[in-house]
Amino acid sequence: MKQTFIDDPTLVFEIRQGLERETLRTDQNAHASKSQHPEKLGSKLTHPYITTDYSENLLEFITPVFKESEELLKFMGNLHNFTFQKLDHELFWPFSMPAILPEDQNEIPLAYFGESNVGKLKTLYRNGLGHRYGRAMQSISGVHYNFSFTDRFWKMIQEETSDKKELGQVKSEGYFHIIRNFQRYRWMLMYFFGASPVVHKSFLEGKDHDLEPFAQDSFVTPTGTSLRMGGLGYTSAAQASIKMCYNQLETYVHAIERARLTPYPPYEKIGLKKGEEYLQLNTHILQIDNEFYTNIRPKNVARSRESALQALHSRGVEYLEVRLLDNDPFHPLGISEDSIAFLHLFLIWCFSKESPQLTGEQCDEADQKFEKVVLDGRKKGMKFFSDGSEVSMKDELMGLLTEMAPLVRKLAQVDPIYQEAYEIQLEKLTNPSKMPSQKVVDEVSRKGFVQLGLSLAERYSYQMRENIALDSELEDLSLSTWKDEAKIREEDTRSFDEFLEYYFKKIKI
Repeated sequence: MKQTFIDDPTLVFEIRQGLERETLRTDQNAHASKSQHPEKLGSKLTHPYITTDYSENLLEFITPVFKESEELLKFMGNLHNFTFQKLDHELFWPFSMPAILPEDQNEIPLAYFGESNVGKLKTLYRNGLGHRYGRAMQSISGVHYNFSFTDRFWKMIQEETSDKKELGQVKSEGYFHIIRNFQRYRWMLMYFFGASPVVHKSFLEGKDHDLEPFAQDSFVTPTGTSLRMGGLGYTSAAQASIKMCYNQLETYVHAIERARLTPYPPYEKIGLKKGEEYLQLNTHILQIDNEFYTNIRPKNVARSRESALQALHSRGVEYLEVRLLDNDPFHPLGISEDSIAFLHLFLIWCFSKESPQLTGEQCDEADQKFEKVVLDGRKKGMKFFSDGSEVSMKDELMGLLTEMAPLVRKLAQVDPIYQEAYEIQLEKLTNPSKMPSQKVVDEVSRKGFVQLGLSLAERYSYQMRENIALDSELEDLSLSTWKDEAKIREEDTRSFDEFLEYYFKKIKI
C-alpha cells in the first residue's frame, strides 16, 4: 500500500471527487438578504444540486461526482451562473465569515423546506441549531470537498492484502488510514487555505471575544488564519466530550450514536417544546449525527429515510468529506483547481504514509496543533508541541513538504498541475504574504471588510452574468423538483409527532 502511487502515478485517474459550496446571498449594500430562496431555483428539499444550508439566504451548491477537476469546476460554475439568472440584483458573499447581519439575529431566516414531515424535520433541526449555537454562527459558510477512490483501485489493494478481507472492509480501513493521517497533519491545510481572519462587527453582537478592531467596520484575529474554524465558528463545548480519535469505523459510529442518545443539561434547559411548538429535535448532545462538527467525515450515500450514520454503519465508507476549507474569497467559486490538486496530493500522501492508530495523547496533540495554527498561524516564529517537544511550525512544515516531494515529482509526470500546486503552497511558506489569510488582512486594511467583499462579489457577479445562455437541463430539473416535493408530501401518513417518534426509532443503531 505504501508505495502504490510512487510505483504507478497513473493511479490518480482512480480519484473521484465532488464539491459542496455555501455562499450567503446579500443585497447591493452587503446586508444579508432577507428574501426567500427563489422559487425559480426549484424545491430546496428535492433539488440535488441547488439548495440552502442553515438559512433561506445561505445558498448551497452540490456537484455530482467527477473524475476531472476541470469538469468539476465547470459544473459548479454552471450552477452559479444559473442561480445568478434567477436572482434580482443580489450578490454571492465571497467570504466565509458573513456579511452585515441584522441587529436582531433572530431575524436571520431559517431555511423552510415545506410542509412534508421530512421538510418540517429539516427546518426544526435548523431551529435547534439556532437555539444551541446562535443564528449568526450558522451564517458562516465554507467549501466541502468530497474524495474517493474507485472500486477498481480498492480491488487492487484488496489483492495485495495477505488476509483477503472483504472489499467493504478494505475500503473502510483504507479510508480510516487516510483519516488518521489527515487528523495528524490537517494543520497544514489550515496554514495553506485558512482565509477567514476578519469578521464584520455585526457578527460579534452580544458575543465575548478577544479580537481587535480593524479597518473601521470589522474585527481581526491578530495572528490567526481562520475564525470559521476557531472559537467563534464551528466549535462546540458539548461535542468536546465525544473525544473522537478516528481509529476505526465501529468506534466512530458508536461514539456518534452515543452522543445522539445522551441528554445534555444546557440543551435540556432550552427545552424540547414551548407550548405546542418544537424548539429542537431533542435535548441530546447531538440532535442528529450530521450535527457533529468535524474537519473530515467518512461517508456513504444515505438512502431514502435513512440517516447518514446508518448508511455508514450498514455499508461502510464510500468517500471522505473534507470540511475545514474556508471559502477562497479570491476565487469566484470559493476554490481553485490548483487547491484541489494540492488536496489530491495531501490525501494521497496521507494514504501512502504509515498510519498507526492514534492514542488519546496523540489525538490531543493533533487537536492542539490545529488550534494553534487557527489562532496563531500567521505569527512569526510560531511554535507548537510535536511528539512532546516544542518545535518551529515552519520547520516542521518544511520537513513535511520535503517528505512529500518525491510523490509530487511522480504525479507531475502525469499532470504538471501537481507540481504547480505544490510550488504555490511552498511559496506561502517562504512568503507569508501569499497566504490567503494574510491576503485578506492586507486587502481589508486597504479597503475595509464590506467594501472588499462587495468589490469581489460584484466582479464575480459581472463575470457570471455575462454567461447569458440558460441551462435548459437545470431549468427542467428545477421545475421537476416541485413535483418531487409534492409527491413526498402526499405520501405522509403520520402526524409530525408520530413521524418524529417513528424516525428516531428507525435510525437507531
